[in-house]
Amino acid sequence: MEQITAPGRQIEEESFATIDREAGAHHFTPEQWPVVRRVIHASADFEFKDNIVFHRHALEAGIAALASGCGLVVDVEMIRAGLSAPRLARFGITTHCFISDPQVIEEASRLNLTRAVAAMRRARALLANSVIAVGNAPTALLEIARLAREEGVRPALVIAVPVGFVNAVESKEEVLRLDLPAIVARGRKGGSTIAVAIIHALLALAAQRPGASQQQPAGAQENGPAAQSAAGGPAPQFRPRTPAPVTIVGIGAGGPQDLSARALEAVRGARLLCGGERHLALFAGHPARRFVIRSNLPDLAQTLDDAREPAVVLASGDPNFYGVAKYLVSRLGKAQVEIVPAPSAMQEAFARIKEPWDDAVLLSFHGRPLKVEQIVPHHKVGIFTDPSNTPAAVARALLAAGADGYRAFLCEELGSLNERVRELPLEELARLEAVSALNVLILIAAQRL
Repeated sequence: MEQITAPGRQIEEESFATIDREAGAHHFTPEQWPVVRRVIHASADFEFKDNIVFHRHALEAGIAALASGCGLVVDVEMIRAGLSAPRLARFGITTHCFISDPQVIEEASRLNLTRAVAAMRRARALLANSVIAVGNAPTALLEIARLAREEGVRPALVIAVPVGFVNAVESKEEVLRLDLPAIVARGRKGGSTIAVAIIHALLALAAQRPGASQQQPAGAQENGPAAQSAAGGPAPQFRPRTPAPVTIVGIGAGGPQDLSARALEAVRGARLLCGGERHLALFAGHPARRFVIRSNLPDLAQTLDDAREPAVVLASGDPNFYGVAKYLVSRLGKAQVEIVPAPSAMQEAFARIKEPWDDAVLLSFHGRPLKVEQIVPHHKVGIFTDPSNTPAAVARALLAAGADGYRAFLCEELGSLNERVRELPLEELARLEAVSALNVLILIAAQRL
């Protein structure tokens, strides 16, 4: 079902024919030309035939990302207002714009940044594998380039078409120096209209991919000629989208106040916040929807896989060290997960006792069998325990095996007001009963001390 009338279709076709005739010879491929033609159609400016660059397989990358239902991050609301919401919905695409977010405005003022830069930093957790469209703010594009260069952010596609006189040319050239797929309008020209035209053209090309349905969902309504395809075809059928990005944020002994700016940005941008009750309590005022992690990791993975908003999983220390990251990466895939670690409790424990840990064997008996043979060949061992395999149980097992040549360092509730670090002989440790569940046990052979 088309929203364009027959007279409207005729006008569009005549416009495209005029553009094809007056444009003359060009270097674009048959797949690229509909995008350029749509830009000329939106601007009546043939200079874009000479200005637009498809960088690093941009067309293929953009079509694939949009067809899979990727996120779409834009620098200004004018782009979002110009897009066809029903067309985006058919692919399951969610748009994000933070330029008017109160937190962004406050941070921009506090750090003396442009709102566009602060908005892209706020969107940091959304950028990986998303399409980013910048039509107005060169500083937003420069920040995207910095994030890609310094922090390894990998968008699926950057549409770099900001208009202006200050940094517009330079920001586009910066993007062209990156190893990222990008569609760039070189020079000063560009704008929100150009960004919208490129996005609609890519959506139309995505609809023409093999297997893409041409049937419009029941009840869907289009909103004018701007929503029509670059090549004149009908809008695509809804297709399943990829899940929203998941960021696993490690929280160290110092709590939220010690989180990095990158970790804080991810937490602030979360619309789904997951974690144990202790970690969620650290962000009691956060407005996000919540998921409490208990013994329900399959449910957590399914919730994240179904999520339609950016999600953050709060974890202890380094989530990749005997943490939740291994399980979630195996379920969701590496491309969908970002890990922002903090110092692990093990790292903090060795720091407290002022012993290097590059020569230590690190073990976890948390939910695993307690095996003395994993300890005794080594002179320095760091151990995570649990309510069954307590520090006292470890000491008793060692004594029963005749391995009594260790001194124990018991580190409890590191970073809290109840922090306690004790050095004990194994015999004394074996008799301890009241030990915090939040502990790290370090064993060092007596002759090495």
